[in-house]
Amino acid sequence: MEVLRDVARRLESRNIAYMLTGSMAMNLYAEPRMTRDLDIVVELHDPDAKRLAELFEPDYYVSQEEIELALRSTGMFNLIHQASVTKIDCIIEKPDAMSRAAFARRKKVKVDGCEIYVIGKEDLIVAKLIWLKESDSAQQKRDIRNLLQTECDEALLERLTTELGLTELLESLR
Repeated sequence: MEVLRDVARRLESRNIAYMLTGSMAMNLYAEPRMTRDLDIVVELHDPDAKRLAELFEPDYYVSQEEIELALRSTGMFNLIHQASVTKIDCIIEKPDAMSRAAFARRKKVKVDGCEIYVIGKEDLIVAKLIWLKESDSAQQKRDIRNLLQTECDEALLERLTTELGLTELLESLR
């Protein structure tokens, strides 16, 4: 949690938009499970690579070249907190309408005395459904079932899964 708070504070200090996603976000919405890293979607542009690398050095291992490559490919790069060896997967926000809409729906929540931006629960379910469709991961199935046991915006979830052709997959997990 200390690393998450530090990353959020640093990003916000430079007005770099972000949202926590993945297993750590799931832990905020449903029954927690162990996770080895943090997944954060970041809104970055080409000129931000050097500024971002400088923002995290020397406390984190960070490669400006990896950031630049991630920006060109709309991919991902890593930060590694030197003291704790905590890995942060930084995912470049995708330019498509669905990704932009999910980013716009992010929520600011208080976690251990710190406010951080987190992916909305329905968007997290959809992201995990997409990963499941690509990987048939037993862990993704467990995570989705775990999230579905909590309250969510069913109308939004239905609309998103219908638009993405994920309705059958979602219903198979209910």
